[in-house]
Amino acid sequence: MRFIFDFLRLIRFPNLAIIALTQYAIRFGIIYPFLKQAELSLFLSEGLFALLVGATVLIAASGYIINDYFDVKLDHVNKPEQLIVGKSVSRRQAMFLHFLVNGIGISMAAYVAFSIHHPMLILIQLICAALLWFYSVNFKKQILIGNLIIAALTALVPFTAGYYEIAILFDQTLAATTDVPFEAHNFRSLLFNIQYLLYWIIGYSAFAFLLTLIREIIKDCEDIQGDEAFGCKTLPIVHGVDKAKKIANVIALFLLAALALLEYIQVVSKDWISFAYFFLLISLPLIWIIIQTNRAKEKKHFFVISQTIKVLMLIGILYTGIISLF
Repeated sequence: MRFIFDFLRLIRFPNLAIIALTQYAIRFGIIYPFLKQAELSLFLSEGLFALLVGATVLIAASGYIINDYFDVKLDHVNKPEQLIVGKSVSRRQAMFLHFLVNGIGISMAAYVAFSIHHPMLILIQLICAALLWFYSVNFKKQILIGNLIIAALTALVPFTAGYYEIAILFDQTLAATTDVPFEAHNFRSLLFNIQYLLYWIIGYSAFAFLLTLIREIIKDCEDIQGDEAFGCKTLPIVHGVDKAKKIANVIALFLLAALALLEYIQVVSKDWISFAYFFLLISLPLIWIIIQTNRAKEKKHFFVISQTIKVLMLIGILYTGIISLF
């Protein structure tokens, strides 16, 4: 029982739950309502989508395992109270679990890709698995490269959930033009639907990318003592904490400007529910994050900011419920 509990901590079970929630939120909060409005239905079966979510979760879990495997010494300094590999889980067990979980995840993703006749989509999961390995080995110790990789992988979570559905929808659209007589305006209408849906998916992915990038820089500021002791070249180590905070805030201000533009569109279209949600639950907390980042001096300050950003990402995911309802 103790091993199971520590294993769930090792793979960051709450984070994995958020990954699964994100993909299902994209499916039922954005894709399903949109297709229903266009008098279409979901193309990817529930079973295949569950396998896709499972693959995403397992590959992420394997990434957490291998990250802790290579970070044993560093974690002794940064977070000794959370150390698992080398204590309750041996390094040999951790490496075995990484390959096992990773292998199962990639196999599930391959099955989905071949089932929908898009075998090249397996490259998404293969690239993610490779990036997680090289991130743990080398990239996380380099200035900004590790931050950008994690941000990009986080952005792929909502993107993957939407892109698989769009790929099948596009196939159906092309099939309709060749199998039956198809009027040009109907074809343009379907292409517009695909494009519009893709905008939503890219928007969510961009939101995840920018927030994660900010959080990764903040976490580097939080862990600067341990990272510096082991020769890491993170942004706060190379250019100083103050410079890192300024860069994080510049990214946050860019995101805030994008949100302001979206809120303006919501006001013009009189979508007051969405406007209230974005302004009160996303924009105002983001302003608080910018202010607190500027004031942060100690490890505990950066920890609070990092956790707040995680909550903000969850709030962004939950907006899909507003889309679905209204």
